[in-house]
Amino acid sequence: MAWGTAVAVLAGVPTATGFVFEPRRASFSYLFAFTYVFTLVIGALFVLLSHHASDAGWFVAVRRLSEHVVGAFPLVVILLIPVLVWSRQLYPWTNPSALDPHARELIARKSAWLNEPFFILRSIFYCAFLLVFCELLRSWSLRQDRDASAAESLHRRMVALSAGGLFFVALVLTLAAFDWLMSLEPTWFSDVYGVYIFAGGYVSALGLFGAMAVFAKKRGELPSGVSPEHFSAVGRLELAMVIFWTYIGWAQLMLQWVADMPLEVTWYLARWRGGWQWFGFALLLAHWAIPFFWLLQRGLKRRALPFLAINVWLVAVHLLDVYYLVLPALEPGHFYVHWLDVTAVLSLSAATLAFGAWRARGTAPYPRHDPLLAESLHYEEA
Repeated sequence: MAWGTAVAVLAGVPTATGFVFEPRRASFSYLFAFTYVFTLVIGALFVLLSHHASDAGWFVAVRRLSEHVVGAFPLVVILLIPVLVWSRQLYPWTNPSALDPHARELIARKSAWLNEPFFILRSIFYCAFLLVFCELLRSWSLRQDRDASAAESLHRRMVALSAGGLFFVALVLTLAAFDWLMSLEPTWFSDVYGVYIFAGGYVSALGLFGAMAVFAKKRGELPSGVSPEHFSAVGRLELAMVIFWTYIGWAQLMLQWVADMPLEVTWYLARWRGGWQWFGFALLLAHWAIPFFWLLQRGLKRRALPFLAINVWLVAVHLLDVYYLVLPALEPGHFYVHWLDVTAVLSLSAATLAFGAWRARGTAPYPRHDPLLAESLHYEEA
């Protein structure tokens, strides 16, 4: 925790300086870093929701790891503030007079949605809504440790909340993706953009979860019943979500390419020249091809070191995905990495990690009284 705080401060100082001397570039670098930590934490929330909703027994023994990540969300809410404060540096719709007449006309039609007061109110609502789910699932799980007699009823609460709320959390994430990311290029639109953000966040959250599971097992923090069977279960999920991420990205590209409508291809044109095209090919190789063929191999999912390697890889390549989403909107068709990109992501990632670790102090490493714990400790692949 101490080293995370130190890195957050050391990298945060030059990032803050960037807002003074290069406010526009600093704003985009900060949004890139914020999106990275936001999607990781909300991806962990989706991991919790989906497993509670399906009442997955195998997950219980390692569930606390995802709850530690979700526990960092209060800080993520605070980290959103600079995005709102510097929104005029980020979003063209905040200053439509600077745009060409065609773009100005298109944005005028969306003015009921794309206006600063409503944008800020929606952002506050998104954060409050997601925070409720994060805190309820985490607090109910921790309460199971303190009150064994209520463990069964708390388990049913978590299942009911997750099953009933999964759709609404997905809807809020979609709207947040439209507001915070897609409106960077407000004349473009895509119906599956929110699903793409979800898929990338889910994959990276599984990667973080898998890496944490390996470390926790190595330190003896997980019960002895946690075995390569659990690692393999995580790996199968990762394989499925890597395929899903690729499919959604391909579906969006294919439909807009075939339609060949000027309004729909602008997003791709900004990413098809000036070096971004090679970045896109590298992203496809790193985010799909390498994880896909690695995770196909059953033995690699069951051995700690190879499994750790692919999980760290998934967390790292999510950075490329988020960078590809955000930075081309700054200077379309001109790829370069700025030092502010590095300091911003180091600062926010370290701060989020340190805060999550601080909130995890003193908690049991796994839910000792959950009614499905025994089933989880005897889990075997079908």
